[in-house]
Amino acid sequence: MSTEQTVETRDEISGTQKAVETRRITGPLLATQGYVVGIEISGSGSRQSVALADLQGNILQRVRRPLDYIPDAATVLSLLDEMLDEVLASVRAERVLGGSGGRILRVGVAVGGLVDTRTGVVQTLHHAHGWDYFPLQDILAERLAIPCIIDNNANAAALAEAQYGAGTSVDGGTRKAGKGLLYVGLGRGIGGGLVLDGKIYHGISGTAGEIGHMLVKEDGPKCSCGGYGHLEAIASAQAIVRTMIGLSVEYPETVQAIRQVTGGRAERITAAQVFSLAAQGDAVAQRVVDDVCTNLGIALANIVHFINPGIIILGGQVAQAGDLLLQPLQKRVRQLCMPGVRQSVQIVQGKLGSEAGITGAITLALQDL
Repeated sequence: MSTEQTVETRDEISGTQKAVETRRITGPLLATQGYVVGIEISGSGSRQSVALADLQGNILQRVRRPLDYIPDAATVLSLLDEMLDEVLASVRAERVLGGSGGRILRVGVAVGGLVDTRTGVVQTLHHAHGWDYFPLQDILAERLAIPCIIDNNANAAALAEAQYGAGTSVDGGTRKAGKGLLYVGLGRGIGGGLVLDGKIYHGISGTAGEIGHMLVKEDGPKCSCGGYGHLEAIASAQAIVRTMIGLSVEYPETVQAIRQVTGGRAERITAAQVFSLAAQGDAVAQRVVDDVCTNLGIALANIVHFINPGIIILGGQVAQAGDLLLQPLQKRVRQLCMPGVRQSVQIVQGKLGSEAGITGAITLALQDL
């Protein structure tokens, strides 16, 4: 539970008491009864989910409110109010199947943007407007009167994969979170989360793991953040689809292939379908996929040399390509890394899939931060 601790300091020279300082302390959940709530807000704000879970992380109830447009922050908050009311009402009425009784103890929030975890402020959402320096944690905590923990969605997903997904190992029947884990979310944008010894590593300003904004190609395409040549502008799901459609214009055979896999709706092609077309021999798709694996491989190889993680987990829409992504990417990373380094790292697909974000939000709520 979160508590307020009053700390009174002493001036060592004069021996007098100095000003009182109040610190917020968020500790582990020691209760045996109750629930936590997880909230996921996508990088565009157009997808949000609220889930109720027990203290073992099992989801008991979930509410989703996807939108077909990019809303402002006020609209998202209004929708969250409705979703939270629905979830909280079921707890008050004791309608939760398999519930353990009790009250909501903590709320975890996974946001698809830059977050200052020290203050709970959303610094920005690159794919939405109205979120710059938005005090989301304080707003939710005040409205709900429940302690809230907020973090970037890739960090939350990394923590979830470490504890419940591809980053766990079984030793004597006990699940153990892996040490030195890097999660890379290849979705509309690209985010990353680094888990060291079971804890999210945030860095000095909370932006550690922002692999999507690594420079991989000088004078490359423009990124959502305004920079050029960043990994996100090349290997995100949005970038892959945009590049594929743009290049296909001059190749009628590729246009026809896209229409076949999308039912005539070329604009709906997915990154996984681009990888599938490449495997089938389409030259344009192969060009796109080669560029993705080359540049993603460069980024991962640099991280492997610098951090030496034991496992790299790929999640998000692009990771749905499975081995069509993993095999060429692993080959590229092996080519770029020193022998002693490349032998110690695994590159795998995440196990939580589209559930990584909301599971991560719940995991945040259950964490000893």
